[in-house]
Amino acid sequence: MTEHTLSKTIDRYLTVKEEKQLFKVVGSIKGNLAERDMAWMELLRYTAIRVGSLVGISVQDARHAIAIGRLELRSEFAKRGKGYSIPLTKKAKHALKELLRVRVAMGYALEPDAPLVMSQKGKGISIRSLQSRLRHWVDMAGLDDITPHWFRHTLAMRIMNQSTAVNKLGVVQAALGHTTATATMIYTRPSKEDIALAMEEAS
Repeated sequence: MTEHTLSKTIDRYLTVKEEKQLFKVVGSIKGNLAERDMAWMELLRYTAIRVGSLVGISVQDARHAIAIGRLELRSEFAKRGKGYSIPLTKKAKHALKELLRVRVAMGYALEPDAPLVMSQKGKGISIRSLQSRLRHWVDMAGLDDITPHWFRHTLAMRIMNQSTAVNKLGVVQAALGHTTATATMIYTRPSKEDIALAMEEAS
């Protein structure tokens, strides 16, 4: 990974203010689509899973995760075919429950092998549709363009900046499903908030 790519990657996360602003806008709109979008965004934010894994989650996967308190990502929907499991926080578990509820509200039965997140066309939602829906909400919130992958970086940065864990980098590595620590090292760089604060203090 080049220095330029590294710098771009580490900046691609939501600040606390941006996150609150986005979720406030989505949460202010009533209806199945807004509630579905809020739930899948929260699931990405609180689990750091990739969108490829999100679209692969079935109804049964969600129910099983809620029951055992862990989300098990199957290898066929994981990057490089390497599945892993992550613990569910209360907020992540709530997001899964909401996606199940909204699925029914949209008129779809809870068939075990069916996709958890549905489109309006009666099919599982696509990655492109997720990206489009997020752009819609980002525009409404008055934020710069972001992608669903930003939620993954956001959780990693929150752990590095706010966690009291002794081995924060190890926690991030496990949460993101990285097989080596090399890919996780980018999160040891100063956050954009830290840089701005330091420059303000030095001016």
